[in-house]
Amino acid sequence: MFWVDVIKQIPPLAIGGGLWGLYCYVRGRTFQKKLSLNVTAKSEPLGETRFVFIEVQLTNHGKSKLEARRVRLGDYVYKDEIEQLKYSCSLQIKRVKANALADEKFIDWYKTDALEPIPKIPTEIDLLDDYRVPAEQWQTRFWLEPGDTTHLSAPLILSAGHYLLKVSFYGTSAAKDFWSRLLYVRVM
Repeated sequence: MFWVDVIKQIPPLAIGGGLWGLYCYVRGRTFQKKLSLNVTAKSEPLGETRFVFIEVQLTNHGKSKLEARRVRLGDYVYKDEIEQLKYSCSLQIKRVKANALADEKFIDWYKTDALEPIPKIPTEIDLLDDYRVPAEQWQTRFWLEPGDTTHLSAPLILSAGHYLLKVSFYGTSAAKDFWSRLLYVRVM
């Protein structure tokens, strides 16, 4: 009876406000997605070229499952007037043309003419290629549970030089679940 009397004395708006505050707190803490992208590159001589091993570590720091956006072969995970990406987790590589950098400048991934694609390397490499399901029209089926970490890799043969790598990850909502990271690599 005591609790019933206490509840009767609390105005309904106060109860509603308290429940709304609790809902917002739980929703924000539980459903906010957090991913860390760590990229490393190792290079070893291989005759006149170099063997370069790129490793990408994905860690889900959130409190809910983080799922890669499912895309069929031939579709785009992201497309705008500047960029078109086919894969939920991709690696892009551009060579830095040293002779085009005679003066100090900011190097923009999209606009700098000192960055060039590498002719024999795909413009976009699917890091989740092993997670494509043939029975589901080759759609990507990949997720990380809270606290999970996975390692993805791409072995390459490159000439000595300077490179920029860009790793992108797209979750189920391309507007909110998107992470990207640039890495500079010098191949000697």
